[in-house]
Amino acid sequence: MWTYLWQNFLADTKVQNYIANKISKIYEKNNLEAIIEIGPGRWAITKKIHQISKNFCVIEKDSSMKEHLEKFLFKEQIIFADILNESVEKKLKEKKINPKKTLIVGNLPYYITSPIFRKFFGNWKQEFFGGFFMIQDEVGEKIKTDSKKKSFLWWLVNYAYDVIYQKTVWAKSFNPVPKVKSCLVEFKIKNEKTDLDFNKLLEFLDLYAPFSRKTLWAIEKILEKQNKKIFQTPEKLKKHRLENLSWENIKNITNIKS
Repeated sequence: MWTYLWQNFLADTKVQNYIANKISKIYEKNNLEAIIEIGPGRWAITKKIHQISKNFCVIEKDSSMKEHLEKFLFKEQIIFADILNESVEKKLKEKKINPKKTLIVGNLPYYITSPIFRKFFGNWKQEFFGGFFMIQDEVGEKIKTDSKKKSFLWWLVNYAYDVIYQKTVWAKSFNPVPKVKSCLVEFKIKNEKTDLDFNKLLEFLDLYAPFSRKTLWAIEKILEKQNKKIFQTPEKLKKHRLENLSWENIKNITNIKS
């Protein structure tokens, strides 16, 4: 949905064209097979990208959009469903389309950004080729691959993908003008992912991430008092915070038996 928080619509045609051109280039360069747009909103972008792929479809939660969408999309290109409950992989495979050749695109309101990213990109499966999204700028800064501070979501989405911050989208590009700026980010599947076990990563994050502002040493003291499992952190890492660790650091921590 190329709107912001359901109320502010992208009015800047230069940004609209930038988005459409980027999606087209990603699709063509990588010989992809399908594009799925999450929430077309007022379909300003949908009109510009629906002809890029013969396997283009939108997933829209609001069924009242049916009449408008059917003006330029075939019925079979429109899925009315809650994206978080929809098995996109299953539908693609039923049509004999490879999810790893599928690009996911859309504008994601703040409250649903994290659940969607976790659904499509936050696991070890690498089901989809990648994505191109408009999100709140603050979120984009936190999850981009070269972010200096790593959040819980950063670790999940960067496990199998590179998250590339493409462009700032200023508030004046929307109508009405929102209070915050947005950005465009690209998710690109990694050719080689870390050899850190994903389940161990998730277990580590579930325990340590709630205390991310504390050092690993301080976190382990808290976990000990709560009678929870701790990982035996090497002495040289005890003064580090979760946000400053590397993949190799976490691999070393999680491979030591507690």
